[in-house]
Amino acid sequence: MRQWRRLAFVALMLLSMLLTACGGSNAQATIVLKIADYSPEQKAFHEAVAAEYHRLHPDVTIQWQSTAQAQYLQSLPLSFQSHQAPDIFFYKSQLSPELSMSFLLKQGWIRQLDPTGNPDQSFLSRWSSDMFQEGINKHNGQVYGFPFTDNVIWGPGFMFYNKSLFQQAGLDPANPPTTWSQFTSACQAIKAKTGKYCLGVSLKGTDLQRMWYPIAGSIMTDQFFDYKTGTFDLNNPQLLQAFSFIQSLYQKGLVAPGVNDKTFSRQQLASGQVAIYFDGTWLPSTLTQLGFSESQYGIAAPPSPDNGPRGAEAILNTQNVYWVSSQTQHANQAWQFLQWMTDPTGFFAKNYLKDGFGTLAFADNKSLITDPAMKTMEQIAASGLRVNYPEPLLKCPDLAKSQAYSKAAGTQPNGEWQTMVDAIVKNTPLKPGADKLVTQRQKTFLDTLQQEAASGLKVSQSCFAFSNWNYNENYTGGY
Repeated sequence: MRQWRRLAFVALMLLSMLLTACGGSNAQATIVLKIADYSPEQKAFHEAVAAEYHRLHPDVTIQWQSTAQAQYLQSLPLSFQSHQAPDIFFYKSQLSPELSMSFLLKQGWIRQLDPTGNPDQSFLSRWSSDMFQEGINKHNGQVYGFPFTDNVIWGPGFMFYNKSLFQQAGLDPANPPTTWSQFTSACQAIKAKTGKYCLGVSLKGTDLQRMWYPIAGSIMTDQFFDYKTGTFDLNNPQLLQAFSFIQSLYQKGLVAPGVNDKTFSRQQLASGQVAIYFDGTWLPSTLTQLGFSESQYGIAAPPSPDNGPRGAEAILNTQNVYWVSSQTQHANQAWQFLQWMTDPTGFFAKNYLKDGFGTLAFADNKSLITDPAMKTMEQIAASGLRVNYPEPLLKCPDLAKSQAYSKAAGTQPNGEWQTMVDAIVKNTPLKPGADKLVTQRQKTFLDTLQQEAASGLKVSQSCFAFSNWNYNENYTGGY
């Protein structure tokens, strides 16, 4: 009798499974769309995005996976090698961001955004027409990428300061220093009257960029390549002057000691161990997580040289960062999601801005921003913090096939940061190391251009040189 009961139970289970497979139940099969990036601090936001999209599209489940950057950059190539790549993924070349698409095409990792290759105007009109450029996010006339992050407000270049320490030092938090000499004087007052270090500077890995970009940009450029002359530029006299200013703050004992990373330096600012820290648009959300409220800190433009030339940070078309995988089995669903995600006034845009993660290239940031810190940074950016730089690729389209710049920059890829950190730690002049690095880079650059030109590519150093342009002006010279 027990044996018959067991057989009956098994038969019922098989029948249930068969009915489910044939659609005999109310369960609805869903497509799983996998998205990968390295923004773990946005985990809760991504979960909210996934839930909202599934509510609107019950047939699609979003799995958004965010890991630490170092881990992500190691795992992404392996996912393609094992044919387990995500459907949509984040990628931005560290050497030549504007050539991210060229690299990804060469790897065979991406396909067109729209399965047809030609998104309609309702999608493209979310950006200005000059944001879709052949060789940057278009290939053979078809669209592969789109600008995600705004490139005017978003980025490094802001001075964050602890209002309480300013007040204790007798400084007016409403009037932070605007010149290099004022900055040094304010730092000396802070050190003398509070006993705290004035400045936190991150030196670990490439973290010095948070201090370097705004100071170098204030006198010349935040780029390690000079678009006026078509040369690598760490040994340029103006950049050597920017470095000397930073080094002088160390020599006066105004900088917190140690080769610290950005996490440690940010905690120093939030805990009142240092009064000033330079960072980017992304910092307010991090400070909130550290319990340092917007009422406790101020944000200002970086100080500029007292006399002499002025520069600006670069606006480049380098924010094409989300791509559709060539391995996706759900190209239509991926395209539908990206259209929904980039709705200028949609759920994603409103909540991304509300949560203070940055600014978006496809949204009306000025009207949607509600965070006071973000509004302040929008005002600073509007005052000329960044300017439109020339784009060599538009001058010489064959540069999309060139390896000259990436090969030169890829030799000792973090060489500029290593050279500057060594000079700071050892308290030695920057010029000898900068000369050596620039000579090496420039030789590789010119040799490769010459080889490519001999093979038939229309490329030369002149493609990278815009002699009539000034560092603190929007480039309008045409191509």
